Amino acid sequence: MPIKPKTDRKKVTTTKKDILKRISNAKSITITGHRNPDADCICSGLALSLLIKKVFKKKSYVVNTDKMPKELKNVLNIDKVIFEVNEDNLPKKDVLIILDSGDIERIGWIANITSEYNEVIFIDHHKVRNINGVTMFYDDIKAGATCEIIFDIFSSYLKDMDSTIATLLYCGLSTDTGGFVFSNTTERTLLFASKIMSRKVNIENLGNVVRKRYSKIDVEALVYMYNDMVIDEEKKIGYLCLKEEINGHNLKDISVSASDTLIQMQDVLIGFIVHESDYNFRVSIRSRCKKDIREIAESFGGGGHPKASGFTVSKEEYKTKEELVKAIKEKIVLSLES
Repeated sequence: MPIKPKTDRKKVTTTKKDILKRISNAKSITITGHRNPDADCICSGLALSLLIKKVFKKKSYVVNTDKMPKELKNVLNIDKVIFEVNEDNLPKKDVLIILDSGDIERIGWIANITSEYNEVIFIDHHKVRNINGVTMFYDDIKAGATCEIIFDIFSSYLKDMDSTIATLLYCGLSTDTGGFVFSNTTERTLLFASKIMSRKVNIENLGNVVRKRYSKIDVEALVYMYNDMVIDEEKKIGYLCLKEEINGHNLKDISVSASDTLIQMQDVLIGFIVHESDYNFRVSIRSRCKKDIREIAESFGGGGHPKASGFTVSKEEYKTKEELVKAIKEKIVLSLES
């Protein structure tokens, strides 16, 4: 794969006004986000697609290179998302909008064909690392969620936001801020949430997305996680190593969040999950202390938020999960002791 030239962030940084203008002139719009998508990723994409239709009378498509996570099955209009998108069903290439990804490589194989688009717009609330191939860049790290940014961009079109759009925006905003209790919640976040609520958020649907509904398979997965998690009660560090399946079921077919389960343990201040596949390790880190775990993730080439971050490393770099676990624990200990 050819190495892309590094994008000059200053040259491609854009404004909300310019984003709206470019969208209004687009012939075809494709919206995507990171693999293993969460509610903010999918809800921001769906809400943006509906706003584009309402405001500019244009059709757009929401796609993702990954499989749909089971916990998102109740999101409004989820059936409109093209999951596991491939070249055969990828919409016509003109304008590509990338949301909530932190690093362009996180969107999957589409990152390799950005040069085929006339415009690549990157919108995010993370501390973004890699935007190679991006032509318009808008980042607001003070936003609690990408849904907050989408609302901000279209705030002058509040009256065009119907109940479905409002519910999607509120859902992404609520989940990414932990129900407005995480440290990324600001006065503006709550103000925007109030304005969104005024557009008749579907509370019943919101509850079906936010509240965990466990099946027997989910409960069995929980038992597995509790039995296999390792907790250092003295250092307050916990971790869990998982493969792509639990008890014969793919992780994406399980509603239980391993990261949330681990960080809820009383003796865990920082927890991490190591997901092992054939070729790499994907790690998610969570914190409920003052330490910025984003710095730990960045040291492994990843990123995210101060309380929730992650990264992926190849098995060429770390041969075994034990070697990787040791390296992560050492960096967490150093962070806690500093």
